[in-house]
Amino acid sequence: MAAIQLQSRAAEEQVRAAIAEAVTRMADYQPTVASNEPGSLVIETGSVGMAYLAGGFRKAEKMPMRILVTTASGEGGTGISVEVDSRGTGGGFSGGVVGLRKQKRGEEFWLETIRAAIPDRVQG
Repeated sequence: MAAIQLQSRAAEEQVRAAIAEAVTRMADYQPTVASNEPGSLVIETGSVGMAYLAGGFRKAEKMPMRILVTTASGEGGTGISVEVDSRGTGGGFSGGVVGLRKQKRGEEFWLETIRAAIPDRVQG
């Protein structure tokens, strides 16, 4: 699992909407917004079945992941916590050591994608 915490000057609903829009535009990676409610956004990516079939040969970005974005609004904007973890692959073990490395790269890819999508992000 990989995680980051960020801050934005934008309103909570704007942050969730921007992240959901940015991720769903990436159709090649099969993202699905599983839940989008005030304070929480859950996104699932990739196909578990394809991960088992392709194993270590699958692109890191296409590994099945669950992305949990937790948001808390306040006077100065929104606090954002992002967790990315493998989904249904036993932690990447379906591809052995190569699968574990690809899982880690996939987690980093999605963290960076979400970081870039956050509007009016506070640097730091």
